Amino acid sequence: MKFIITGSLGNISRPLAVSLVKDGHDVTVISSKKENEAAIKAVGAKAAIGSIEDEAFLIKTFTGADAIYTMVPPNFTVSDYRAYYTELGKIYAKAIKAAKVTRVVNLSSIGADLPSGQVLLPDCMM
Repeated sequence: MKFIITGSLGNISRPLAVSLVKDGHDVTVISSKKENEAAIKAVGAKAAIGSIEDEAFLIKTFTGADAIYTMVPPNFTVSDYRAYYTELGKIYAKAIKAAKVTRVVNLSSIGADLPSGQVLLPDCMM
């Protein structure tokens, strides 16, 4: 199967990519940073370098995929998390629909930066 993974090679995306590649799947990992390309290739996946805020890039990358793993990476520079997550969710939804992908797993990254797994929501999200 052909899988697309967002989240570059983060805490969940890396083990997922490694596992899928090990099982013989065609895996593409999306990263916004060109410098991650070698690490993505090192786990046996293809790299798609671009922004998850770029709907055209996502449509192109998602097209032909059997399944997609989506997540919104943490962005500590935004003042309104809800607006940020909502906008990226809309971009994902449009790209998924346009690419005609029927299998999607979506994960929130809120708290992913915390080693204990304890989620401490900023005031703007309560």
